[in-house]
Amino acid sequence: MAQLPPLASLLAFEALYHSGSVTGAALRLGRTHSAVSKQLHLLQDHAGTPLFEKYGSGIKLTAQGQKFATVVADSLSDIRKGYGSLREEREHQKVAIKVSSTFARVWAIPVVARFNRHHPDIEIQITLTIPLNSHSFDGSVDLVLSWDRLVSPQEAHPNGTTLGDVHIGPVLSPTYAYHLEDGHLAFKTRIDRRGSESGWARWSKLTGITLSCENHQTFELSGLAYEAAERGMGVALAPKFLIEKELKSGMLVAPSGFYCFKEGLIVRPSSERPHPSQSAQIFLDWLSRYGRLGDDGYLAADVLDPLWG
Repeated sequence: MAQLPPLASLLAFEALYHSGSVTGAALRLGRTHSAVSKQLHLLQDHAGTPLFEKYGSGIKLTAQGQKFATVVADSLSDIRKGYGSLREEREHQKVAIKVSSTFARVWAIPVVARFNRHHPDIEIQITLTIPLNSHSFDGSVDLVLSWDRLVSPQEAHPNGTTLGDVHIGPVLSPTYAYHLEDGHLAFKTRIDRRGSESGWARWSKLTGITLSCENHQTFELSGLAYEAAERGMGVALAPKFLIEKELKSGMLVAPSGFYCFKEGLIVRPSSERPHPSQSAQIFLDWLSRYGRLGDDGYLAADVLDPLWG
């Protein structure tokens, strides 16, 4: 079997064929004139036959060189097309989802880990939303997940798939002082996630419970707001499924209860990719079965993937 020449020399030869000069080949490859010239002479030495000859101040291909250059160009073109198809096929097996950082840590990563056991050939890439939690620009992702129906009403997601009920309410440390009487909840400090401040008024309207506080404190991320509440710094609005451990351990309590948004957890195609790919649709279908929240507002234990054990 004939030994093949170095790939770099074939790329230089192809560039010479397409550009017609060493200078043009160097520009095409982004290399220096001398580097390309060296590769061309290396190829000619390797072949043991003249592939080009001097022509004026430059060079031109010999008849043999012209014939071989056609083979090289066609072959490299086929390789590029084949490799492009290979990469494209691989890209089709990736699904990018967009979630908040707290959502990613508490819900998305455990759920995606379970999905990977069922579909190891599909890669789920997790992208974080900006701190303001705005979905006006979804970016290059396939699916967007959202839960905050106080800030983003369900009607804003007409093409979404619902994944169960979201229970949202004010939570605080059991040692934090508050007063609840006759449908009025009073406390000293309200803790907000930036961009969600309007949620308090809507929660009050939906539940009929009035609220009063002396001051406000704002955090960029919901997880920080929940931790601040756990540390006794004030009262935060939170969904049950993102603070399940804290509620079940008693580190956080909800003295005025939660408001239930029926089918409030939503996953929808991004505005940039409104038609889900085959892999994204597989993930959507899987979520509909194994990624739902239960009636109690927590990740439903009775629908966990049996492969997870």
